[in-house]
Amino acid sequence: MSRGPRMDPQVYQELRTRIQLLSDQTVHMTIPAGTSQNTMKNRLLRVAAEFGIPMAIRRIPGGLLFWRSSDDDIQPAREVGARLQTSQRGKQARQGRRRPRGTR
Repeated sequence: MSRGPRMDPQVYQELRTRIQLLSDQTVHMTIPAGTSQNTMKNRLLRVAAEFGIPMAIRRIPGGLLFWRSSDDDIQPAREVGARLQTSQRGKQARQGRRRPRGTR
């Protein structure tokens, strides 16, 4: 059994309608009182993932700007992600090696 969205149903419905109607133009959204920008950003990304819509989100004073990501936006992000992932693999491999202990 699903727990469903852990947010106000009215906010969830509003996010669904705004995300479904997204185009390449930005949408400004003011944040409800008592909600942080980070929480609202995560909610937007969660609802967008349900529809499989790639989104770009920017924080601005008093709210958020979001729009549908184009292929031009997504490609550099994938390249950076791949670069960071290979550097993380290198760090993990180096952490596993130990120097032999000297004699006491």
